[in-house]
Amino acid sequence: MADEVLFLNDEDDDGSVLVVHADGRVVPSPVPTGFDPYLFRDILAAINVFYLRNGYVPSVDEVSKSWDRISKKTYSKAYATPELKAALAIRGISMDPATGVSPEQAVAIQLLSDPTDRRALSTKLRQIGVSMPKYQNWMRQPLFAELLSKRSEQNLMDAVPIALNRLIGNADSGDQRAIEKVLEITGRWNPQQQEINNARQVVLVLVEAVLKHVSSKEEKDAILAEVEQAMQKGNLMNQMSTVTRGEIA
Repeated sequence: MADEVLFLNDEDDDGSVLVVHADGRVVPSPVPTGFDPYLFRDILAAINVFYLRNGYVPSVDEVSKSWDRISKKTYSKAYATPELKAALAIRGISMDPATGVSPEQAVAIQLLSDPTDRRALSTKLRQIGVSMPKYQNWMRQPLFAELLSKRSEQNLMDAVPIALNRLIGNADSGDQRAIEKVLEITGRWNPQQQEINNARQVVLVLVEAVLKHVSSKEEKDAILAEVEQAMQKGNLMNQMSTVTRGEIA
């Protein structure tokens, strides 16, 4: 992993950005001949900020408008150098995203989408020498993000049969929660519907108790009218009618 980058955050005395490699080497990020390192660092920062906001490498016109402290001529000169492409690549930004994912990105997708690897994201990235800023820039690349998402979605689909078999096994061994979940999944039992039925029963009992102790027909009608306005489920109203209308008549 001699060429894998861990991070590139520290600034050297001359203004250049230091690149720290997985093997311990610390070298400056490439700077084109004739460019002041501070100026080139600002150009990279302008491109990076635009990329994070919009998900693609800006044109000279776009970056000069978004960061106008640097002249368009200077941006054009930097864009014509191979050092700019190399410096952006270190940061996980490709000048030509149409080329597809890089071998480094392919390895990252395989590692990050491994459902059996429960380590933290930062630990996984450190293993392959990818800095967090570089990964964040990769996630702005539509193809990389799409492939990682599809791989993760496929993992989810692959896990469903395993989860169902385990659930059935737990139910078969007498696990009450597993039994209820199996019945819920198969539509034979709905805990939410059970709660609704329980609530209906409580309402019916309350209405019956109130009507039992109210002698005035007008008061009974008023009580039922208010209950009917509050309750919007027709089935409950039908049940109430069956239970109470006889008392009012």
